[in-house]
Amino acid sequence: MVWLVWRQHRGELLVVAIVLAILATALIVTGVQMANDFQQLGVASCLAQEGTPAANPNCNTILAGFDQTYGWMEIAVSWLNFIPPLLAILVGAPLVARELEQGTQRLAWTQSVTRFWWLAVKLALVLGGALLVSALLTALLTWWRGPFDQLGGRLDPGGFDFEGTAPLSYMLFALALAIAAGAIIRRSIPAMVVTLAGYLAVRLPIDNYLRSNYLPPVTVTQSPLANTNPVTRADWVLNGGWVDTHGHPISDYQAFSTCAIGPGSTKQDFFHCVVAHGWLETTVYQPASRFWLFQGIETAIFVALAAALVGLTIWWVQRRIN
Repeated sequence: MVWLVWRQHRGELLVVAIVLAILATALIVTGVQMANDFQQLGVASCLAQEGTPAANPNCNTILAGFDQTYGWMEIAVSWLNFIPPLLAILVGAPLVARELEQGTQRLAWTQSVTRFWWLAVKLALVLGGALLVSALLTALLTWWRGPFDQLGGRLDPGGFDFEGTAPLSYMLFALALAIAAGAIIRRSIPAMVVTLAGYLAVRLPIDNYLRSNYLPPVTVTQSPLANTNPVTRADWVLNGGWVDTHGHPISDYQAFSTCAIGPGSTKQDFFHCVVAHGWLETTVYQPASRFWLFQGIETAIFVALAAALVGLTIWWVQRRIN
């Protein structure tokens, strides 16, 4: 049975191996260059001295230069969010659907192999192989994102989606969804469409709405001239703005139109004007310390969904397919 599954999916395995090798090469080459520049351009030194009297006055220029050089790479890497659904479409959707389309499952079921064992071996090998691929890619991306993690933290979507345990749960969910769709629909192409639509229908609301509220966010309100700020680079800032002393919001338009002092004005001039009007700066954020807790919550959500889909697939194959 294991040999049969290998023969059926060796083509997909070759494609996955080639793509993974190309991605690994690109990430290693750019990651080494980025890590070297992070040190040599003084970005690491600026971050270490940030907020201290010894801070380099050119640090803003140095940080902006690094972001201008490498920021586009972080944006490009965000497209790797589509790897789980694409792999699921390539491997998961046809896993059962192709057998049902061609009627080859009847041959297996008339031998000594039961339906449950036939499906269990397929699920174990495909899910296990996909999780291995996901783990390798996650480890590589965690290393590659090192400089970006120091600049902006891991809790915001750019880091959260590619580090920790969550990426493995995305892969598990995508494959379980594809396999279930293939078993129920019994056609590979429609199952692929359902997989992509279903994956996005779950991922996007969680990414954009649910994740930021796993725990109530922290709100800090203080003078923009305060000497200390509890919000760090590693925290995930959700919102910010201006309020008066009674907590009523002040629009950015009102603040900037009122305190647009004139040519040659500095940021400090603007802040002094804001303070003179009795306005305070407010920031709503999720602390960086919640990274692993949020990872655990999101991983549990997707693993539970995947387990339910696997259970549905097993039940459907055993009870609803003749």
